[in-house]
Amino acid sequence: MKTATATKTGARTKYAWRELDRVEPPKRPVPDRLSDFHEVSRPYDEATASQQASRCVQCPHPNCVAACPLEIPIPDLLALTADGQFHDAAELLFNTQSLPEFIAHICVEKRMCEAACVLTKASEPVPIGAISRFLLDYGWTHGVKEPPPATATGQRVAVIGSGLCGLMGADALSRQGYAVTIIDSAKAPGGRLVNGLAGFKVDRAVIKRRVQSLRERGVEFRMGVVFGRDVTTGALRRSHDAVLFALGRTEAVPLEIPGAELRGVCQAYPFILHHTSDARFHALPVNVEGRQVVVLGGGDTAMDALRIALRAGAGDALCIYRGDEAAMPADPKEIENAAEEGAQFVFRSQPAAILGNANGEVTGVRCARTQLGAPDAAGRQGVRAQPGTEFDIPAEVVLVAYGFAPPRLPPCDDVAGLAVGQNGCLVVDAAQMTSVPGVFAAGSIARWPVSMIEVMRDARKAAAGIDRYLSALRKV
Repeated sequence: MKTATATKTGARTKYAWRELDRVEPPKRPVPDRLSDFHEVSRPYDEATASQQASRCVQCPHPNCVAACPLEIPIPDLLALTADGQFHDAAELLFNTQSLPEFIAHICVEKRMCEAACVLTKASEPVPIGAISRFLLDYGWTHGVKEPPPATATGQRVAVIGSGLCGLMGADALSRQGYAVTIIDSAKAPGGRLVNGLAGFKVDRAVIKRRVQSLRERGVEFRMGVVFGRDVTTGALRRSHDAVLFALGRTEAVPLEIPGAELRGVCQAYPFILHHTSDARFHALPVNVEGRQVVVLGGGDTAMDALRIALRAGAGDALCIYRGDEAAMPADPKEIENAAEEGAQFVFRSQPAAILGNANGEVTGVRCARTQLGAPDAAGRQGVRAQPGTEFDIPAEVVLVAYGFAPPRLPPCDDVAGLAVGQNGCLVVDAAQMTSVPGVFAAGSIARWPVSMIEVMRDARKAAAGIDRYLSALRKV
């Protein structure tokens, strides 16, 4: 067994990865986690962060950077951290990345950078995500400042949507000296980051802090404004020099099997919202206390539903997924956390019908075992039910987490002039500009399906595209 004390802070050797085990951030005890919605993991202390960063071998052509859609200078961050230069490392993170807290807390996506680490085959990858979290907290605690915004250009940009994509784009644009206005139908900015992202994954205070910093930088938030009703593309183009569509996911994919209409069958996302959002809802919350809860799906929404159900007192919380655990789209750490907290899983199975009683209430889920086929052109593994393998699982509440449909633009004024692809998304060029000059789109509205890391990358690309477009206009 390697020892975690073989290297001390400030000491970095080429073979530290042989001398040091990878150390995960400490987790809170499960009973404590189930009693609240606070974050599960604690950040590294300085010594652990330095030791773990010292495991990086400083590749001349780092795979981690090549795999990172955001082009984070990972080796430089790790080298500074390994040498105990935490202030410089945090400053580098803040200077090179828009919204560094999103990278540290939200950029999971099975950690592309860690999966690409050259140490993966010989040992275990460097915990880049946990070190980023440490640097973020260190920077905030020690007063590391973000770079000041550029001189005002006198040009205005409207951003439609205040979720991850909108905030990322607004942050980058406001840093470049543009006057940015964010427009959203919600009462509070943040999209799913504050309305649907469970506190045990990311403390909402982190998001609110960023919103406040954007306000202080001059970003204007027009909340409770419905695009297509209260404001149109034409009006925005007349009052702004560029427009960025950053609309996120909207309608949940329905369950379409016999029994889906029974009482007790609910969409997982509204259930999550009732436990994670400050907004008021017309529908009554779903009571899971003491009940057998079954969650259908294998993504992050499914994991959130499982873990929230357990915190809400569910008697059992079980997830049914059609493929293997390795194929689940959810972050592996979230699957691990759910299992630690008591969630159960049934793999290679899919629901065929929802069972109910004479009163129209759910009593169970009839499932069939699945057979996995060859991956399709997009890499998705084919799945089909095997006849004669049906079995029943008791259930009193069924939460459906089959993902979301892509957002749609309302039919208004010149929206009809925007080119739309076969998947219903806006067509954009390499700069994220639509078919209408000066109108850009990023994230879910421009690409579907899309992961959080891709949303962040596209928002940055759109901001860069808008900057080039408006810079050219200034030279005319």
